[in-house]
Amino acid sequence: MLEPSLIPNSEPTIDVGIILPEDAYTSLAVVVPNDQDYQLEFSGKSFLLDPQEEIFFKIYENQIIFKIKGIQYSAPGEIRIFPVFKTDSLKQGQGLTLKNVIAGRAFHWKKYINVTLPETIIIRRYQDNLIVINELPLEKYLMCVATSEMGPKCPIALLEAQTIAARSWLLANVEQKHSQLGMDVCNDDCCQRYQGTTFLSESSVKAAQNTFGQVLLIQNEICDARYSKSCGGVMEAFETIWQTKAQPCFKVKADAEKDPPEWQKPLSDEKNFAKWVESVPKTFCSPHVIPEEKLSLYLGKVDESGHYFRWQEQIDQKTLIKNLNRHFSLEASAIQELFVLNRGGSGRINRLKIVYLDKSGQQREFVLKSEYDIRLGLHPSFLYSSAFTIEPQFTQKGKIPDVFKFKGAGWGHGVGLCQIGALGMSLLGYSSKEIVLHYYPNSQLKRIY
Repeated sequence: MLEPSLIPNSEPTIDVGIILPEDAYTSLAVVVPNDQDYQLEFSGKSFLLDPQEEIFFKIYENQIIFKIKGIQYSAPGEIRIFPVFKTDSLKQGQGLTLKNVIAGRAFHWKKYINVTLPETIIIRRYQDNLIVINELPLEKYLMCVATSEMGPKCPIALLEAQTIAARSWLLANVEQKHSQLGMDVCNDDCCQRYQGTTFLSESSVKAAQNTFGQVLLIQNEICDARYSKSCGGVMEAFETIWQTKAQPCFKVKADAEKDPPEWQKPLSDEKNFAKWVESVPKTFCSPHVIPEEKLSLYLGKVDESGHYFRWQEQIDQKTLIKNLNRHFSLEASAIQELFVLNRGGSGRINRLKIVYLDKSGQQREFVLKSEYDIRLGLHPSFLYSSAFTIEPQFTQKGKIPDVFKFKGAGWGHGVGLCQIGALGMSLLGYSSKEIVLHYYPNSQLKRIY
């Protein structure tokens, strides 16, 4: 695993969580490829696997049981499956196939896909569930990230910029969300998307090779290079989203060469933001550069088609009550008002007051204190971003809103690289270096190994 605060001088090996405890898998299936020899090891035993062999693993009485060539085995500890002969090259579909893996864990785009994983997979029992880790060299991992996050038809400059950001974020190693499980990162949006060689392309391999070992540095440290799908025209400040000290490579900044005239500052002002969200300024991530109907050509395979720059959603009273009670145990019987307490520089809300009636009819208040909790609480499928206006809608004589209508900007937290904006820049002819320095001002690009 990676060590915190260490800048490596050679390519590290990393551990990527593919199946996590919260996925609640008690069984899983792995398929061996027909063009590469694989070996399985556990408890000092070793087996050469047949091509196209499908192995089912299941928890039974605190053991992992499975069959190889019709014979059942029981493993008390971890199981490792790895290629007999390792190769430096990587191609689409290379590796072991793990069936029915969650993509979009806990998000509105959640689905199940088969993923093909290069190098070594490790299967372990964690309490009553199975977990799976993919152990592989960092640069092979990055070859797969670019076209897991975005599509293979993206220009090479976008894929290079995405790879630099992904490498920097991982090596900055700030969050360590899954370190207690022996994982550097997981495979999904809570860290960054990794679907193995499933969607690998020649251009994503080339993007990693072209930027081998390159990271963004800020004050002699690797930049914690966050990114999201669409900033909505203005990037957000780091401290707005994660409520910690400001980071010099993240600024409230237009996703354009110059501030668009529609941007009346500050967007923390309700009137200014209301005008902003009704406008369609010419920015790199706007439909002026990439029409919404063409975005599907460039997005990742698990992304949804939709309006990323400006969007509208609404939620009815019953659904909102159920969602807030589920996540925050309010025991609400009616939501009377949603009141914005604070917006960041892109208009993203990070404090929202909920005025509600409890089950006895008493009026109470509850404050959602983060961008994440706001998106989680206000929609059962996780709201696209927290940059939105709120419009309560009533029946003619009603005192309780029947529906809350949201008009919003962008998808995701909006800090750092805006993926659709970076795509727009690449389509306009900007280089990967120009792209990353636009989204991470005050940083420098440097090869560290």
